[in-house]
Amino acid sequence: FLPEQMAWHEEKRHADEYSLGRRLAAEPRGVAAPAGIGAGLSAALHNLLSSMPDAAKAAALPGVSQQVAWPSFFEPRLVACSTTGHVVALTPRGFGAAATVGHGDQALAESFKLSGMTHLPPLVGATWGPHVAGSEGLLLVTRAGGLVACPGPRPAAEGTWACSSSASHGLPHALPVAEGSRIHAAAVAMLPGAAGTGGAPRLHAAVALEGESDLVAIFVHEADSWLPLGEIRAPAHGAAPAKISLAFVGTGDLLLTTSGGRVLRRRLSSGALVGSAEHAVLNNDDLAWQGACGFGRR
Repeated sequence: FLPEQMAWHEEKRHADEYSLGRRLAAEPRGVAAPAGIGAGLSAALHNLLSSMPDAAKAAALPGVSQQVAWPSFFEPRLVACSTTGHVVALTPRGFGAAATVGHGDQALAESFKLSGMTHLPPLVGATWGPHVAGSEGLLLVTRAGGLVACPGPRPAAEGTWACSSSASHGLPHALPVAEGSRIHAAAVAMLPGAAGTGGAPRLHAAVALEGESDLVAIFVHEADSWLPLGEIRAPAHGAAPAKISLAFVGTGDLLLTTSGGRVLRRRLSSGALVGSAEHAVLNNDDLAWQGACGFGRR
């Protein structure tokens, strides 16, 4: 099954098809605004709780559109969901807006700014959850692999969310990528035990590098070191790789989505394909899926 998810769309640049495979790694490797600014965000909320007789078989999901009025001059590329039905969209340079979704009516997003970001490379990943001392907050990934923590609750409208290096909050300062590497997509999250198998919270990371975006490496942080858990391969259609996004969902799953609208959910502990689908709202050739995140802990 798949969790409730949220996605936005922009003008399509590529429509790629792919299949997904997985292999274990012994070593780490290094809203609706298709046209017009502030037109809103086309969001899709889904819930596939029924069992799937063949989890590897793609299934079309009925799209439920949630209209959101977003700020002007807002071009988000990242999305993060809380456990309470709130979603934030972020630009790579740290301007954001938050909205409550799932009620059916048009939502009005409230803008905010991330401080402490101007000297950093663009953002490529965002997670909203209990990262620092068990409290809610944002955990961000820069293109160079740096980790940035924004602890505390979301600020009020037009407010500022204070951010700083994750090392100042007792977390690793960066992902395990070689110096000079550029990250294509990434996600970080605290999960119960290694691979979500239970126990003390561990920081996990999923990373895809530019030039190798068909391969997602998964790590867990233990005893001040990043340890490899495995790799997921997402082959591209043709010569051009698909744009992908990554998010941890539930207590131990990884959600992978592509610019072609494919959605896959993998269980970290076993590598099992929990869910695979193609989003129905992508029938419009002018739109492309940008990302997804999960609500709740299912």
